[in-house]
Amino acid sequence: MTSDRRRRWPLLVVLAVLATVIATVAVRQATDPSATPSTSGSRVVLDENFDGGTLDSSRWNTCHWWDDGGCTIASNNELEWYRPEQATVADGTLRLTAAPNRYEASDGNTYEFTSGMVTTGPTPDDDNAKVAITYGTVEARFKAPAGRGLWPAIWLLPASKESRPEIDLLEMIGQDPGELLLHLHPEDRDADSPSKRIKVTDPDLAGDWHTVGLVWTPGKLVYTLDGKTVWTVTGSQVPSEPMYLVMNLAVGGAYPGPPDARTAFPATFEIDYVRMSTGA
Repeated sequence: MTSDRRRRWPLLVVLAVLATVIATVAVRQATDPSATPSTSGSRVVLDENFDGGTLDSSRWNTCHWWDDGGCTIASNNELEWYRPEQATVADGTLRLTAAPNRYEASDGNTYEFTSGMVTTGPTPDDDNAKVAITYGTVEARFKAPAGRGLWPAIWLLPASKESRPEIDLLEMIGQDPGELLLHLHPEDRDADSPSKRIKVTDPDLAGDWHTVGLVWTPGKLVYTLDGKTVWTVTGSQVPSEPMYLVMNLAVGGAYPGPPDARTAFPATFEIDYVRMSTGA
């Protein structure tokens, strides 16, 4: 009997060590995001750090799909005409810059400002979005410009070229950089558009870098700011179709109103990185 216990003791030690290792790995996976397995079916479709000196045209357009030597959103009464030279890459960031440049645009109107935008959506010559997801995650790190009449935004639009539904991860009115505006505009224009206002201070959205994110699953949208959940929307109005990314710096329009004498130009909306993955 004593001899049997001696033979079993090394085996018990080995089993105890293995149990400790397994427990340690389990704790690390629970606390270290890099060690946590990806969600089943999740696939990274965009991991953009803007490390090069130019914008990657295989991923990005510099106007909406109705691009005609530039573009704007006329229905918002915006004061800018988006031009490709206003979307630049330098020092590891994308810079969308608004400036007072009088421009005779192809739509027959004269605009007092030019500005920058990028999109992963379709182009006038191709109905296919360059990058789009149906369910998944979006995350972007940014620093917004302050000043009356400025209107930076990060949002999703349908790959079908329709204007609805629309998911707004970030809108900010330049005269109030301490407020993050979140929206869901459903496909049905007669339905209510849920929205949320989040106070952001110390620092505000223009004072330092912040990160916005979205986790999109069937029937549910979870909005995040700096890694923390700030709003959740559920229900049948949550989109269920491919959507692409838009990031822009608008000037004026019905929402922010026009700039005033105190608005500093050029004004720049900076994006450090943006990531998108697909899969519920």
